[in-house]
Amino acid sequence: MINRITLITLGVKDIQKSKEFYVGLGFEIKKERPTMIDFKIDGTDFSIFPIDMLAKDINPDNPPEIINGFSGTTLAHNPSNKEDVDTIYQRVIELGGTPITTPRKAIYWDGYHFYFKDLDGHYWEIAH
Repeated sequence: MINRITLITLGVKDIQKSKEFYVGLGFEIKKERPTMIDFKIDGTDFSIFPIDMLAKDINPDNPPEIINGFSGTTLAHNPSNKEDVDTIYQRVIELGGTPITTPRKAIYWDGYHFYFKDLDGHYWEIAH
């Protein structure tokens, strides 16, 4: 049955700009096609795909509405130390990501983290 996630695909507005953003964060390209880029990561696969094409792939006759805002989903990366959280924060800013918070002590758990939005508004948490 379904008990693991094998692929995460983010719909993006500009695949080249998003590629540069994620490569700048350290993601290595596994496979690149004109409409989809797969990145090498441990465990689950990670891809970016044009958002309008992704909506039509879900339902060509009645694609879901493309909305802005918070969908209730976040992606996360957990570096091995607090200093890496601060380093990644600076890199996100350099690459054009939008910090939502600065690195800080977590409110609901014992950790250190920050949130940011990528170029297409997908929320990420970097947490140690």
